[in-house]
Amino acid sequence: MDAVVYIGHGSRLAEGNTQFITFIESIMKELSYKKQVVSFLEIAFPTIDETVEKVVSEGARRILIVPVLLFAATHHKQDIPKALEAIQNRHPHVTFVMTEPFGVHPNMVKLVVKRVEEVLTERDAAVLLVGRGSSDPEPIGKLQKIGQAAERMLKMPVYEAFLTAGVPSMDITLANLQNEYKKIYVMPYLLFTGLLLKKIERYIASCEQEIILCQNLEFDELMKQTLIERIKEQVQYSQKKLNNN
Repeated sequence: MDAVVYIGHGSRLAEGNTQFITFIESIMKELSYKKQVVSFLEIAFPTIDETVEKVVSEGARRILIVPVLLFAATHHKQDIPKALEAIQNRHPHVTFVMTEPFGVHPNMVKLVVKRVEEVLTERDAAVLLVGRGSSDPEPIGKLQKIGQAAERMLKMPVYEAFLTAGVPSMDITLANLQNEYKKIYVMPYLLFTGLLLKKIERYIASCEQEIILCQNLEFDELMKQTLIERIKEQVQYSQKKLNNN
């Protein structure tokens, strides 16, 4: 690979974008590629187009695209490929290889368990795993799988809910759980500090019952290991495919 382009979602909160960049810089130190750069899908800069155009102008011909996304939904399946297609139409000599998102990886389950156990005081309670949500059923189903695996490890009930799209919604689920459990641990399955995390914080603050907010994923070391693994998997697969051709 001549260059690696990491793609973050982008946040309206500068703190979230800083967290992402710091995380990626830690990844860069672990890999031997000379040209590694950061870009954002939306809201923040530089954009995918700006970043890729720059590395192409500097001589990159085979580029590894690393979407730093939890699941494969619209951004991974449509938005990023569409952006790359437009660039490739301008530079037909350039080849793109794209990694898979974090997905249902054992490390992601371990991270959920880690975040809950950091604040856990009793197991006679429930955990609510809150994801962003999507109109695509794939990330909905995969978060549920992570919740099921975490439930087995924690040996306590884990429920899943969503903030923007997908059912059940966080507010309805949390209201129902308050009728059943005296204590609830809310685990935000979100990458960084952002408006969605603030929304969860506000909702919990309005509840009368004891609800413990766990730290969000926050680009933990377990995520770092997972992303490096996803990169190596894709590079090995692409090399094998290239050799066979």
